[in-house]
Amino acid sequence: MKRVTQFAAVCVVCLLLTAGCTAPTNVPPSSPELTEDDVTDTSALIQAHTDTLRSQPFTVRSTTTIRDTNNTFTATINRSWRVDPRQSVRALAIRTPTATGDAPRSYQQAPERISAWRHGNETTVRIESDTGVQVRQVQLLNTSVRLNRVLHRQLIYRYSTRQNTTVETLTRNGTQFYRMMANLNDTHVSSNASMTLLVNQRGYVQQIKTRQTVAYRSGPRVITETVRFSRVDNTRVEPPSWVETGA
Repeated sequence: MKRVTQFAAVCVVCLLLTAGCTAPTNVPPSSPELTEDDVTDTSALIQAHTDTLRSQPFTVRSTTTIRDTNNTFTATINRSWRVDPRQSVRALAIRTPTATGDAPRSYQQAPERISAWRHGNETTVRIESDTGVQVRQVQLLNTSVRLNRVLHRQLIYRYSTRQNTTVETLTRNGTQFYRMMANLNDTHVSSNASMTLLVNQRGYVQQIKTRQTVAYRSGPRVITETVRFSRVDNTRVEPPSWVETGA
């Protein structure tokens, strides 16, 4: 949880068209049909989510909000990813933080915008701050464009620490979804945690919402996060101009 203070913490409605001979489909033939038993099995859910999205381009957007319990400050981190995970992975990630009120210095001094571009295993990062713009090559492991991170597998895995859960079946535009709501077990740093997942029956987690109170030396903070997967098999991923110009 300490990474949250460095804006490395980490949002969601995404639809796949149903398959059929009279309408286009965004679902590959191998996409699993998730049952209610599958979505309550965290391992099966993560596997289906990974298998479905690693074979087609997609977009992810997340919003993380941090505030102290006295409401003296609010920090918000908006992130977006456009990813084509097929051969020679291409991905573009953008992070823009903001802070209001009496926010800690770590939030106020964060760069205005951080962009990361990946092509294969080569990654380039562009950092915009009040002192200027920096563009440099970095190691893939040090960037936000690794597939496991983009898929938010670790966040979904927190569902396995639930105390209880409710599952509802929803239908929107002919597509079936599961909505799971659960309270999560307390840890030595977080409490009052809850999670809501919206799962597309076609094989992936479409939306993740979490809320928790996290202990810091300066006092507890309430952290909420929303992650949305969208434009599955309908996302174009092209290099930004600054990759060529270096500016």
